[in-house]
Amino acid sequence: MRYVNAVTAAALFGLAAFQMLPQGDLAAALAFVFGGVVAVFAVTHWLHTKVVRVLAFLSTVIMFCFFWQFFSLTPTLQTGWYREAGTLDAVGFLIAGFGMIPVLSEYTCRMKANGNCARARRNAAAGAPTLAWLRSLASRQTT
Repeated sequence: MRYVNAVTAAALFGLAAFQMLPQGDLAAALAFVFGGVVAVFAVTHWLHTKVVRVLAFLSTVIMFCFFWQFFSLTPTLQTGWYREAGTLDAVGFLIAGFGMIPVLSEYTCRMKANGNCARARRNAAAGAPTLAWLRSLASRQTT
């Protein structure tokens, strides 16, 4: 999940830079930067529980802002809008909105697990039947 959130942060910072170059839309660029900053904090594990709650709330607000911006653009989109070159704003907001879902998931997992989220994921992965099957297959090949 850390890698997904890191890629999400990089993509949001890239969208912010790309948003500033052609149009100079400062509000959209700031929204992408805020989303990227919240995604960067999701990668770190040293956050206090109260800070995680605030970041979860911010990530929810930012995610809904991305979807709101996308849906406010939809009345102006033509049929086959996703094939046109000029619809980067709509595609960027849609990707950013869906990209914030794993970030929010990380924060909610931390709030539910009380800081033991990574350990719970490792335990779940260790007990998964597919992984157990792969481990038994690998141990057979080494002996």
